[in-house]
Amino acid sequence: MKKTIRLLALLLTLVMLLASCNVGGDKDTTTESASATESATESVVTTGSETDTEETTEQTEQTVTTESQTETEEETESKPPYRDSVSRTREELESMMDLSNEHFTEAEAKLAEFESLAVISTDYDAVDALYLEFEDMFYHIDTQLSIASVIYYLDMKDEAASDRYLDSYDKYGDLYNKYIEVCKNAYEKSPIRDQLFADWTEEDIKELFAYDPESQELREKNEEILVQINELTGDDADEKTAQLYAQMVTNNNRIAELAGYDNYYDYASVEIYGRDYSTEEIATFKANVIKYFSANLDKLYSNWYGAFSLLGEEGYNTFISFLYDPFDELGENHLLGYVNSFEGSTYEGFSHMFENRNMIFSNSPDSHQSAFQTYFEELETPFCLFGADGQNTSAIVHEMGHYYAALHHPDVTSFDIAETQSQTNELLLLRYMDGKLPYGVYRTLKGYTVYNFAVQSIVCVMIDEFEQKVYSLDSVEGYGSAEFDAIMAEVCEQYGGVDYVNENITDMNYYWRAVATNSPVYYISYATSMIESLNIYAIAVNDEAAGREMYRKLVEDVTEDDGFKSAMVKIGLTDPFSEQTFIGISALLP
Repeated sequence: MKKTIRLLALLLTLVMLLASCNVGGDKDTTTESASATESATESVVTTGSETDTEETTEQTEQTVTTESQTETEEETESKPPYRDSVSRTREELESMMDLSNEHFTEAEAKLAEFESLAVISTDYDAVDALYLEFEDMFYHIDTQLSIASVIYYLDMKDEAASDRYLDSYDKYGDLYNKYIEVCKNAYEKSPIRDQLFADWTEEDIKELFAYDPESQELREKNEEILVQINELTGDDADEKTAQLYAQMVTNNNRIAELAGYDNYYDYASVEIYGRDYSTEEIATFKANVIKYFSANLDKLYSNWYGAFSLLGEEGYNTFISFLYDPFDELGENHLLGYVNSFEGSTYEGFSHMFENRNMIFSNSPDSHQSAFQTYFEELETPFCLFGADGQNTSAIVHEMGHYYAALHHPDVTSFDIAETQSQTNELLLLRYMDGKLPYGVYRTLKGYTVYNFAVQSIVCVMIDEFEQKVYSLDSVEGYGSAEFDAIMAEVCEQYGGVDYVNENITDMNYYWRAVATNSPVYYISYATSMIESLNIYAIAVNDEAAGREMYRKLVEDVTEDDGFKSAMVKIGLTDPFSEQTFIGISALLP
């Protein structure tokens, strides 16, 4: 019996962990938003441009279809957006839904049949055959739940979609609990235990017996809390969010306690995010972020904004459009040009998303506004949702990085690795854009991107410190806005104080509410991955082919057996927690 049903990692509380991270970095509202539009597991990047005619001719056998560049403006305006041709529709997703109570009943019956035979039989083939039948049923349910979650995030005010998602999630949790108990029983009683559990490590077995059904009940409560938060509006939304967050923190710490951990921060770092580094290493990392980024933030800002201020009206419009407009509304479809600039397996990975239409776009104000990538287990394919703020070129390229990685190694559990795979793709896009945009626009974009990554690294380590403090408290009973905002203000002291941070970096009181509820204990993985992504970019600046090859290795050669630190060394980078890593990107700093 292969351990393909992964403990804990399959629990869909993680479905949104690859959502984009939107960090405000405004210093001047004349830029329409000098905010850090980044993403993670989530990010939102969109591109829109045609490949050069000569390039297209050279790549006739491997080119993602683009619209003709010879069309008149009138013809172009009359055509639907390119994304309409590659996007699934909600109706198509609905047609893929067939989850019913019978699916759960049949899966439970098959699981019971497996258990009955597993505890008495010495016929491994017969026992394993029953397990594989259950596994197929389970992955069908798992995929159906993933589809239901995508449909929910297309319209979070659709009560029917919300109810279906939460009901399916609860039933999924009940089935998962039964699966865990059956595995425990089979491990203790089966006469062929060694064969059945041959693929399970000692750590897997430890996790199996540490699992408590109460933890899944708490996860279900947290999903309900998150849906409530998503529905909040009005002047009291901040206070209600803080109060609901307190409930979530209490639930999370109880989950950690059931698994034998002191608090949820420690639990999630190991059991959910697969981190191979300590809080001491994070402290060293944070000190380097302060030394190299915080201390240089004004210079980084002046570097990009100085170039920005020299742009004329046309350059300004080109710059802003590239950052924020849907990729296929630009004068040139740079996204497709970028895809077609690759060859071999990387090209195949990128184009797979478009050729198979494994994505959906939504402009609804009630949808998830940025972007995320999930995985349909039964279909063995990634799938991406792009909300209204997640259709620019960079956002799509970010999710395309997640997608490409999931095609090769969907079981990689390190989110630091996953975010390095996606954010490196954004920076390779930046390298590709050299010469594709007017010089002044490109210079501005390059300076802005490095500044943006610096801002996000700062914000992410601040969020991490905030969560370390919150989850180490004995209790958050009765906590609301005043108490949590005070913790954030304390964190801000090392970065110039809360007023400075809110005015010059981002509104942290808004930001912790947005990310600590949706993706608890996640954001240090954004920061660590940003630094290593910048290192690959620094290599690509001087040798684009070398940077691209390092990126290919990062996606294709790094497996689920690699931790973040070992993976970075494996592809030729330095330990992400050494100062040498920051020194490696010093050439990018002013």
